[in-house]
Amino acid sequence: MPTYLFTEGTTFHRSTIHKHYAPTYLSVHVTQLINSRSSPPRLPKTITTMPLPRTKEGFLWTPTTKQEGLPTAAAIQTQDNPFALKTQYDVIIIGAGFTGLIAARDLSRTHRNLSILLLEARDRIGGRTWTANVLGEEIEMGGAWVHWDQPHVYSQLQRYGLHKYLKTSAGTLAPEKQFFRSVGGDVEIVDVRRSAEALERVARRVFTVDGFDARELMPFPHDPLREPALWRQYDGLSVADRLDQLEGFAARERALFESNVSTFGSAPAKEIGFVEALRWYVLGGCSMAGVFEKAGIYKLGNGGMTSLARAILDDFRGDTLFGTAVTEVSQGAVGAVVRTTQGRRLKAKSVISTIPLNCLGDVVFNPPLSPIRQAAIATGHINQGAKIHFKLRNTQPGWFHTADGNGDSSFVFAFSDHNGTQMSVPLGTWCIGFGYNGNLMDKTDSQHILARFRRDVLSSAEVEAYATHDWTNDPYSKGVWACWGPGGASRYLEELQKPHGRVVFASADWADGWRGFVDGAIERGQAAVKEVLQLLGDSVGAEAKL
Repeated sequence: MPTYLFTEGTTFHRSTIHKHYAPTYLSVHVTQLINSRSSPPRLPKTITTMPLPRTKEGFLWTPTTKQEGLPTAAAIQTQDNPFALKTQYDVIIIGAGFTGLIAARDLSRTHRNLSILLLEARDRIGGRTWTANVLGEEIEMGGAWVHWDQPHVYSQLQRYGLHKYLKTSAGTLAPEKQFFRSVGGDVEIVDVRRSAEALERVARRVFTVDGFDARELMPFPHDPLREPALWRQYDGLSVADRLDQLEGFAARERALFESNVSTFGSAPAKEIGFVEALRWYVLGGCSMAGVFEKAGIYKLGNGGMTSLARAILDDFRGDTLFGTAVTEVSQGAVGAVVRTTQGRRLKAKSVISTIPLNCLGDVVFNPPLSPIRQAAIATGHINQGAKIHFKLRNTQPGWFHTADGNGDSSFVFAFSDHNGTQMSVPLGTWCIGFGYNGNLMDKTDSQHILARFRRDVLSSAEVEAYATHDWTNDPYSKGVWACWGPGGASRYLEELQKPHGRVVFASADWADGWRGFVDGAIERGQAAVKEVLQLLGDSVGAEAKL
């Protein structure tokens, strides 16, 4: 069991709303965390080994158990004290995912006179990214992979000294075997080198249109609306539409390419926007190998992504309120009112909403949102897939698997992640399977999930356990990482990034660069800070150094 540092929450987080104990991994170097504060808290009273707190979220299946709720350092153990709420805040931030955490920390540290409330519906931090402890292993239930070419998240890893704990996923780093499930259902072994060459060859043709190559179509992927934005005229296409315009591919080459692009959004190529795939490709350095390196190889050890979320929260100076969902945001000339499911009315001069795109329709905004933003919300993003971690009995070499989206596979892709680390039990291999949209929707139906895994991925698999978070049926996410269909970028991106009166909207779902990634979440959180400071104007006072 890991060792934790426990410090009283009123000292560690300066929160006047909750009195709670906040665990921080000692292995993330407590000294660094303390030294990163401009006004460090008191030294800890005790250092002890205690079990992790538990969130209500997540699910674990073994042949003998079905467990709802998993241990995680992301869980917040609090004693709610509603009488400690201020009558009004300068800023209320809705959502304690990475967007909200970054906005809360940066606002509180640069403008310490601001009163800030961080409001969260869940019982934990991290949003669609959190690290569970499953059978002694650190398992990323949502967002996981990072890269030094993701500038926003990597700068945060360096800030807290966490970049030293990067590790790799075996099946994406250097797979010894690669599998492909055809439209007819046959699973075949694919030559790794020849497959990579075919992907690059097809990609170069797909992402070169009317004589413009990918870099000319989208020269500034972190600033995509900057002119020239030649990609706009092709935004109505899906990836399949673009492939239909081309000739000279073998059917198998096209199917293999489509299956790899389907990993961008858990959907067949006919549902994924051409420009959405183009953005991934350009961010990957105009290389499919680059895409998968930057999006799926490197992850954080020694506490996982939750260690980063915890470090950011520990630097926040303000109030927190968890287990509180929002139903309405109203605003007038001088302020805004946030109404919660418990009937509370929380007042603020400005609001930062980090509510995901697919959930914004559940909140009433007064005055109403613009017709374009309402259309974007009604359309939503398309990614309704599943992410399931499987513990296999036998230890296996690295492997990677994709499936034709035009067939009946429940899994879009899967790969071996790591071998077990608990020496007291047989090691085995942990792998991750991602479901196509609309598949594997009942996390508790182990018979169906295991049968489909053996049929679609590994027929000989002996599964000892699986763990998952049902993101699609989760009312606070309604999907996994954002992926847009045809037309989304040109119609909605600019509007989604605009403030609505005193409400600033910020989410990885409409990030410029790494949309749907933690990097995109941090990008939007930092942008929200600038926007809300403009709204507050002269009331913010002098800046302090970050």
